[in-house]
Amino acid sequence: MQDVVIIGAGQAGLGLSYCLTQQGVDHVILEKGDIGRAWREDRWDSFCLVTPNWTITLPGAEYAGDDPGGFMDRDDFVRHLEAWAKSFDAPLQTHTEVLSVAKTDAGFKLETSAGRMEAQRVVLACATYQHPRMPGFAAALDAGIQQVHAAGYRSPAALTPGGVLVVGSGQSGCQITEELNLSLIHI
Repeated sequence: MQDVVIIGAGQAGLGLSYCLTQQGVDHVILEKGDIGRAWREDRWDSFCLVTPNWTITLPGAEYAGDDPGGFMDRDDFVRHLEAWAKSFDAPLQTHTEVLSVAKTDAGFKLETSAGRMEAQRVVLACATYQHPRMPGFAAALDAGIQQVHAAGYRSPAALTPGGVLVVGSGQSGCQITEELNLSLIHI
């Protein structure tokens, strides 16, 4: 039985693992893909952080590069996470999907794609894009209109020719709109 099972190997899961390692607590990180899976798979090709590099203050993995005012792109951030995990020999079990977690008298029982596990404590450190959500009215739109959630968007080249309407003005909407506008300049 593990003391702690962490579900998710992004910055939250790795951060907790780093702290538990420093305290000598037995634990394992379960990740259904590779380190930073959500950064790799649920973000588009040109994604970049919206906080400057100097704000990357992960425990034991503070930014030390030569561009503190810059904005790390997706792939660089994933490499940063990978190097961090390697630096403290994070106890990772990748490509292991957690299928269910149930409370028991002794702690928790986990059913995973690699079999059953038991733990005294379980921490969910999962990404935000677990299930992309489209508004209800989207199903009523003409079938000829391509609809892409930000989690499924990769690049302008993947879109059908024609006009584009980006719905949402948060980080995702703004970055995708900027990329689409820049792609028109280069046509």
